[in-house]
Amino acid sequence: MDKYLRNTDKSLQEDVQKFDDMTLATCVLLIEVSKSDDNFDEQENNKIISILKDKFNLDDSQINILLEIADNKNQEMISLYDWTSKINEVYEYNEKKALIRELWDVAFADGRIDKYEDHTISKNCRFNLCEARRFYEG
Repeated sequence: MDKYLRNTDKSLQEDVQKFDDMTLATCVLLIEVSKSDDNFDEQENNKIISILKDKFNLDDSQINILLEIADNKNQEMISLYDWTSKINEVYEYNEKKALIRELWDVAFADGRIDKYEDHTISKNCRFNLCEARRFYEG
């Protein structure tokens, strides 16, 4: 995980060591959906925090660090494929399906799903997180 950090203090590096690639990849994708409509709001942020706490059993300090790292990675990202490929290597179909549901949860956190959020989630499906047809069937 230290490959994701540049110049950080020792305590931050120690906290980051607790995260794995799947945690970071998940967070980057959640952030991507929340920012896709150019309106990253409090409800979406709170939903991301809730998902990360539940899914990875992280405390507030770890979540703040993870969000900072993932947000930086999100801004630097050229393609979703960089992150979805990591998830494809490790996650089983049901885990991928759960992640897609979490992406929808973030998109709908503000009570509506914007066309850009919908498009971003569809791109995640196209990048093999789930075959879209299989996901919508089940």
